[in-house]
Amino acid sequence: MIRHLITIFGRKPVIEALRSEHKVARLHIARDIKHSAITQQLIELAEANETEVKYHSRRELSYISKNSRQDQGVAIDLVAPKLNLLDDLPSNTKNLIVLDGITNPLNLGIIIRSVAASPLDGLVLPRKGNATIGPLVYKASAGFLLRANIYQCETTVSGLNYLQGRQFKLYGLSSHSTTKLNETVLKAPSVFILGNESKGLSSEAEAMCNQLVSIPMANGIESINVSAAATLVAFHCLY
Repeated sequence: MIRHLITIFGRKPVIEALRSEHKVARLHIARDIKHSAITQQLIELAEANETEVKYHSRRELSYISKNSRQDQGVAIDLVAPKLNLLDDLPSNTKNLIVLDGITNPLNLGIIIRSVAASPLDGLVLPRKGNATIGPLVYKASAGFLLRANIYQCETTVSGLNYLQGRQFKLYGLSSHSTTKLNETVLKAPSVFILGNESKGLSSEAEAMCNQLVSIPMANGIESINVSAAATLVAFHCLY
Protein backbone atom coordinates (compact mmCIF):
# COMPACT_ATOMS: atom_id res chain seq x y z
CA MET A 1 0.00 0.00 0.00
CA ILE A 2 1.51 3.35 -1.09
CA ARG A 3 0.69 6.51 0.89
CA HIS A 4 1.98 10.06 0.71
CA LEU A 5 1.06 13.56 1.87
CA ILE A 6 -0.45 16.01 -0.61
CA THR A 7 -1.88 19.50 -0.20
CA ILE A 8 -5.19 20.05 -1.96
CA PHE A 9 -7.23 23.22 -2.33
CA GLY A 10 -10.66 24.52 -3.27
CA ARG A 11 -13.86 24.33 -1.22
CA LYS A 12 -15.56 21.35 -2.88
CA PRO A 13 -12.47 19.09 -2.89
CA VAL A 14 -11.69 20.07 0.72
CA ILE A 15 -15.25 19.33 1.87
CA GLU A 16 -15.17 15.98 0.08
CA ALA A 17 -11.90 15.08 1.80
CA LEU A 18 -13.16 16.08 5.25
CA ARG A 19 -16.28 13.98 4.73
CA SER A 20 -14.26 10.95 3.68
CA GLU A 21 -12.66 8.38 5.93
CA HIS A 22 -9.18 9.41 4.86
CA LYS A 23 -6.79 11.03 7.30
CA VAL A 24 -6.55 14.81 7.02
CA ALA A 25 -3.49 16.16 8.79
CA ARG A 26 -4.32 19.88 8.74
CA LEU A 27 -6.93 22.37 7.48
CA HIS A 28 -5.67 25.77 6.29
CA ILE A 29 -8.08 28.73 6.09
CA ALA A 30 -7.60 32.35 4.97
CA ARG A 31 -8.41 34.72 7.83
CA ASP A 32 -10.61 36.96 5.68
CA ILE A 33 -13.17 34.15 5.21
CA LYS A 34 -12.97 32.87 8.78
CA HIS A 35 -16.58 33.78 9.60
CA SER A 36 -18.29 32.75 6.36
CA ALA A 37 -20.92 30.00 6.37
CA ILE A 38 -18.86 27.65 4.22
CA THR A 39 -15.85 28.15 6.48
CA GLN A 40 -17.90 27.31 9.56
CA GLN A 41 -18.97 24.09 7.83
CA LEU A 42 -15.33 23.24 7.15
CA ILE A 43 -14.35 23.96 10.75
CA GLU A 44 -17.16 21.76 12.09
CA LEU A 45 -16.09 18.89 9.84
CA ALA A 46 -12.45 19.34 10.87
CA GLU A 47 -13.31 19.39 14.57
CA ALA A 48 -15.41 16.24 14.19
CA ASN A 49 -12.36 14.54 12.67
CA GLU A 50 -9.99 16.03 15.28
CA THR A 51 -8.14 17.80 12.47
CA GLU A 52 -5.91 20.76 13.29
CA VAL A 53 -7.16 24.10 11.91
CA LYS A 54 -4.71 26.89 11.06
CA TYR A 55 -5.46 30.43 9.87
CA HIS A 56 -3.32 32.39 7.44
CA SER A 57 -3.13 35.58 5.44
CA ARG A 58 -3.98 35.18 1.76
CA ARG A 59 -0.29 35.50 0.94
CA GLU A 60 0.64 32.76 3.40
CA LEU A 61 -2.11 30.50 2.08
CA SER A 62 -0.89 30.98 -1.48
CA TYR A 63 2.49 29.55 -0.44
CA ILE A 64 0.71 26.50 0.96
CA SER A 65 -1.75 25.88 -1.88
CA LYS A 66 0.64 27.04 -4.62
CA ASN A 67 -2.46 28.13 -6.53
CA SER A 68 -3.87 31.40 -5.19
CA ARG A 69 -6.24 31.79 -8.15
CA GLN A 70 -8.11 28.57 -7.43
CA ASP A 71 -7.67 27.81 -3.73
CA GLN A 72 -10.80 29.82 -2.69
CA GLY A 73 -9.14 30.54 0.64
CA VAL A 74 -8.90 26.93 1.84
CA ALA A 75 -6.46 24.04 1.62
CA ILE A 76 -5.74 20.82 3.49
CA ASP A 77 -2.79 18.51 4.01
CA LEU A 78 -4.15 15.08 3.20
CA VAL A 79 -2.60 11.71 3.94
CA ALA A 80 -3.94 10.03 0.81
CA PRO A 81 -4.73 8.40 -1.47
CA LYS A 82 -4.25 4.74 -0.76
CA LEU A 83 -2.87 3.34 -3.98
CA ASN A 84 -2.94 -0.44 -4.26
CA LEU A 85 -0.29 -2.42 -6.05
CA LEU A 86 -1.54 -4.23 -9.13
CA ASP A 87 -0.40 -7.49 -7.53
CA ASP A 88 -3.17 -6.95 -4.95
CA LEU A 89 -5.93 -6.93 -7.58
CA PRO A 90 -8.91 -8.93 -6.22
CA SER A 91 -9.61 -12.26 -7.90
CA ASN A 92 -13.19 -11.26 -8.78
CA THR A 93 -12.16 -8.18 -10.82
CA LYS A 94 -13.98 -8.03 -14.16
CA ASN A 95 -13.39 -4.66 -15.87
CA LEU A 96 -10.53 -2.15 -15.67
CA ILE A 97 -9.09 0.84 -17.49
CA VAL A 98 -5.31 0.99 -17.99
CA LEU A 99 -3.65 4.32 -18.79
CA ASP A 100 -0.83 4.44 -21.34
CA GLY A 101 0.81 7.87 -21.33
CA ILE A 102 -1.83 10.23 -19.88
CA THR A 103 0.37 13.21 -19.01
CA ASN A 104 -2.17 15.99 -18.34
CA PRO A 105 -3.13 16.10 -14.62
CA LEU A 106 -6.57 17.53 -15.45
CA ASN A 107 -7.32 14.65 -17.81
CA LEU A 108 -6.15 12.17 -15.19
CA GLY A 109 -8.41 13.73 -12.56
CA ILE A 110 -11.48 13.63 -14.81
CA ILE A 111 -10.74 10.02 -15.78
CA ILE A 112 -10.48 9.06 -12.11
CA ARG A 113 -13.84 10.71 -11.42
CA SER A 114 -15.49 8.81 -14.28
CA VAL A 115 -14.02 5.50 -13.11
CA ALA A 116 -15.17 6.15 -9.53
CA ALA A 117 -18.71 6.87 -10.75
CA SER A 118 -18.90 3.89 -13.11
CA PRO A 119 -19.39 0.14 -12.64
CA LEU A 120 -15.70 -0.46 -13.44
CA ASP A 121 -13.66 -2.25 -10.80
CA GLY A 122 -10.81 0.22 -10.97
CA LEU A 123 -8.06 2.07 -12.79
CA VAL A 124 -4.49 0.93 -13.44
CA LEU A 125 -2.06 3.87 -13.30
CA PRO A 126 1.50 2.91 -14.27
CA ARG A 127 4.14 5.05 -12.55
CA LYS A 128 6.20 5.64 -15.68
CA GLY A 129 4.75 7.69 -18.52
CA ASN A 130 1.66 9.01 -16.75
CA ALA A 131 0.90 12.09 -14.66
CA THR A 132 1.41 11.60 -10.93
CA ILE A 133 -1.35 12.12 -8.40
CA GLY A 134 -1.19 15.58 -6.85
CA PRO A 135 -3.31 18.66 -6.11
CA LEU A 136 -4.39 19.34 -9.71
CA VAL A 137 -5.43 15.71 -10.22
CA TYR A 138 -7.35 15.73 -6.96
CA LYS A 139 -9.17 18.97 -7.80
CA ALA A 140 -10.03 17.80 -11.33
CA SER A 141 -11.53 14.65 -9.81
CA ALA A 142 -13.74 16.90 -7.61
CA GLY A 143 -12.44 14.97 -4.62
CA PHE A 144 -13.67 11.61 -5.92
CA LEU A 145 -10.08 10.42 -6.14
CA LEU A 146 -10.67 9.16 -2.60
CA ARG A 147 -13.47 6.86 -3.80
CA ALA A 148 -11.69 5.30 -6.77
CA ASN A 149 -9.90 1.96 -6.78
CA ILE A 150 -6.49 2.81 -8.22
CA TYR A 151 -3.80 0.20 -8.82
CA GLN A 152 -0.19 0.96 -9.65
CA CYS A 153 2.50 -0.89 -11.55
CA GLU A 154 5.87 0.21 -12.90
CA THR A 155 5.10 0.47 -16.62
CA THR A 156 2.14 -0.05 -18.93
CA VAL A 157 3.80 -3.10 -20.50
CA SER A 158 4.55 -4.75 -17.15
CA GLY A 159 0.97 -4.12 -16.04
CA LEU A 160 -0.48 -5.58 -19.23
CA ASN A 161 1.79 -8.61 -18.96
CA TYR A 162 0.49 -9.21 -15.45
CA LEU A 163 -3.14 -8.82 -16.53
CA GLN A 164 -2.65 -11.17 -19.48
CA GLY A 165 -1.33 -13.71 -17.01
CA ARG A 166 -4.59 -13.26 -15.12
CA GLN A 167 -6.51 -14.07 -18.34
CA PHE A 168 -7.73 -10.52 -19.00
CA LYS A 169 -8.68 -9.63 -22.59
CA LEU A 170 -6.96 -6.43 -23.71
CA TYR A 171 -8.97 -3.86 -25.70
CA GLY A 172 -7.10 -0.83 -27.01
CA LEU A 173 -8.88 2.39 -27.93
CA SER A 174 -7.69 3.56 -31.35
CA SER A 175 -9.26 6.01 -33.78
CA HIS A 176 -7.82 3.94 -36.65
CA SER A 177 -9.81 0.81 -35.81
CA THR A 178 -12.85 -0.04 -37.93
CA THR A 179 -14.39 -1.99 -35.03
CA LYS A 180 -16.73 0.32 -33.12
CA LEU A 181 -17.03 0.43 -29.36
CA ASN A 182 -20.82 0.19 -29.50
CA GLU A 183 -20.52 -3.01 -31.56
CA THR A 184 -18.05 -4.65 -29.19
CA VAL A 185 -19.16 -7.36 -26.78
CA LEU A 186 -16.69 -7.50 -23.91
CA LYS A 187 -15.31 -10.82 -22.78
CA ALA A 188 -14.73 -10.55 -19.05
CA PRO A 189 -12.36 -10.15 -17.44
CA SER A 190 -11.44 -7.25 -19.70
CA VAL A 191 -9.17 -4.23 -19.82
CA PHE A 192 -9.53 -1.03 -21.86
CA ILE A 193 -6.26 0.73 -22.62
CA LEU A 194 -6.32 4.50 -23.20
CA GLY A 195 -3.34 6.12 -24.88
CA ASN A 196 -1.57 9.46 -24.81
CA GLU A 197 -3.55 12.67 -25.43
CA SER A 198 -1.83 13.38 -28.77
CA LYS A 199 -0.03 10.18 -29.80
CA GLY A 200 -2.58 7.57 -28.76
CA LEU A 201 -1.52 4.07 -27.77
CA SER A 202 2.16 3.26 -27.61
CA SER A 203 3.32 0.69 -30.16
CA GLU A 204 4.19 -1.71 -27.32
CA ALA A 205 0.72 -1.51 -25.76
CA GLU A 206 -1.03 -1.72 -29.13
CA ALA A 207 0.89 -4.87 -30.04
CA MET A 208 -0.35 -6.57 -26.88
CA CYS A 209 -4.05 -5.87 -27.51
CA ASN A 210 -6.45 -8.68 -28.35
CA GLN A 211 -8.62 -6.16 -30.19
CA LEU A 212 -8.56 -2.48 -31.14
CA VAL A 213 -11.81 -0.52 -31.04
CA SER A 214 -12.83 3.04 -31.88
CA ILE A 215 -15.56 5.42 -30.76
CA PRO A 216 -17.90 6.22 -33.69
CA MET A 217 -17.71 9.90 -34.67
CA ALA A 218 -20.04 12.20 -36.61
CA ASN A 219 -19.75 15.49 -38.49
CA GLY A 220 -16.21 14.82 -39.68
CA ILE A 221 -14.72 14.90 -36.19
CA GLU A 222 -11.79 12.50 -35.90
CA SER A 223 -11.36 12.25 -32.13
CA ILE A 224 -12.45 13.52 -28.72
CA ASN A 225 -10.53 14.31 -25.55
CA VAL A 226 -9.20 11.22 -23.79
CA SER A 227 -11.11 12.07 -20.61
CA ALA A 228 -14.38 12.12 -22.57
CA ALA A 229 -13.42 8.84 -24.22
CA ALA A 230 -12.70 7.35 -20.80
CA THR A 231 -16.21 8.23 -19.63
CA LEU A 232 -17.78 6.44 -22.60
CA VAL A 233 -15.58 3.39 -22.03
CA ALA A 234 -16.22 3.37 -18.28
CA PHE A 235 -19.96 3.04 -18.76
CA HIS A 236 -19.83 0.80 -21.84
CA CYS A 237 -19.82 -2.34 -19.68
CA LEU A 238 -23.37 -1.46 -18.60
CA TYR A 239 -24.74 -2.07 -22.08
